[in-house]
Amino acid sequence: MGQQWAAAFDYDKSGLDPWDNPTFDIEQVREFRFYFAAKSSPHYNGNPQNREERVHGGTITIRPRWPNLTSDGELVSVPQYGEPYIDVQVQASNIPHEKYLTLVQRMMDSYSISSRYFDQPHPDSHINDLAYYVRLYRDASGPLFAPDGPIARCHTLIQGDRSGYRKHVEDNTKLPGYYVTATVEDEKADELIRGHRLGKELKHYYPNHPETYEPDEAPYHPKFEVSYQTSRTDDTVRWDDLDDARRELEETILNCLEWTGIATTAKSSEFVDFDPYWSLEDTTEARKMVQCPLPKIEDEQEHRVMKLWGDMTTADRDVTEMLLTDGGKVSPQEAAEKTGYTYRTIRTVIDRLEGLIRHTYGELELESKKIQQELLKRVRAAGDRFQQEIGSATMELADAIEERTRSRWARVRREYAVSEVEADDCRKLLKVGYMPDDFAEAKKILREIRTAYTESVSSNTYGIHVVIETVETGRERFRDLRNAFQKGYRRGDYISREEQQRRNESFDFEAWKAAGCPPADEWNGG
Repeated sequence: MGQQWAAAFDYDKSGLDPWDNPTFDIEQVREFRFYFAAKSSPHYNGNPQNREERVHGGTITIRPRWPNLTSDGELVSVPQYGEPYIDVQVQASNIPHEKYLTLVQRMMDSYSISSRYFDQPHPDSHINDLAYYVRLYRDASGPLFAPDGPIARCHTLIQGDRSGYRKHVEDNTKLPGYYVTATVEDEKADELIRGHRLGKELKHYYPNHPETYEPDEAPYHPKFEVSYQTSRTDDTVRWDDLDDARRELEETILNCLEWTGIATTAKSSEFVDFDPYWSLEDTTEARKMVQCPLPKIEDEQEHRVMKLWGDMTTADRDVTEMLLTDGGKVSPQEAAEKTGYTYRTIRTVIDRLEGLIRHTYGELELESKKIQQELLKRVRAAGDRFQQEIGSATMELADAIEERTRSRWARVRREYAVSEVEADDCRKLLKVGYMPDDFAEAKKILREIRTAYTESVSSNTYGIHVVIETVETGRERFRDLRNAFQKGYRRGDYISREEQQRRNESFDFEAWKAAGCPPADEWNGG
């Protein structure tokens, strides 16, 4: 790897029972640790086993594995592959992750262990920890941890007010920005940068004792780091996914820098160029840069509050205040019991305040910390004048903003969670995520969808199918949006135009008249 490394070897009892196999003669099962440190590191003083000296280095832990592994006679939960294998864990810092496999092979070679055992990692090999950082001059990093910076706003705007995992720490005790962090869950990562899927932590921080360093020493200046959070990501990140994971974390760093006005080139004067573990250079690798979505998200959330606030009913107010003051998770039924309203009234409030209140998996919460803050400000300011606080002028302004920034189709799609799905049996399939109470409400929604689609997208709705599920009737499929309001036009009642024409042609109108039935133009509707 172009450097000289110091290495040390150690082992411990593993706690595993010996393998009950005639080829296995070892009475005491051990796990082995290999410590290594770059000799060029300013922290290295001759002992790679000392953790403080492995700032540029790490540990390789090797554990033997075989079928039906036991400890004190009890089965141990480890992956079973039907044959013996070696579990290798690498923990290192300031070493490119793509070099880990080569590092393991060379370490084994240095101890006369054949590196061929480590040529091809198993497809199940995975990544538990991954982080990338930049080091900025102390006087340049302020926008990153500011109240309107990306760290704080990620927490305020993206995370719900009581679901999932929420973490935002601002420790400015030793100096501004000493330790400021926020976590973005995997399901929210796409809201920050489209296409991202990893749970991650955004962190601005200094070492434990920043006062011990001088301005010409790298630790005097802070790091901005983005790290992959295993516990906040449902999907396992495999070793083969390393390039994609690295790209996502680096894109998050670069975009956050760009959003705060910090140039993302090696020529920028904001980056510390004397960090011994971080080289300052431009790269030819492509990374996606996007416009910061946070101001738009913030504007939309403020707009939702303004839009709905002036028209709130007493029930709306009571449910909102209950969510603002009540801790923990609240179901619609619990909300009904706490406010004294019926379950149906709570459902109506949820529908009316869509955009402020999120209803998922039978639980209610405010859409975000920002929504919570905006509502709290208004509740405290309004007092007994709750329903009229904003007034008609603000409502008209909000309507005008909405008219300029969103099409009617976009609003309807958002309101009813309409998604477009590729289908083989129709030109376009629209799936409605919102669940109405009954078929009548479903038809009302369908009319809104058709009107918005014809106004904003296309007047041609032939071949567009809509699937919607109601509480009362279950799944309904309207097989042609153009004819969706004709009688009998749902589910198995669907009749094709060709079939209807065939029936019309086979009908005996002469026999109809001979039987005394009047022609259609003589019907009086009685």
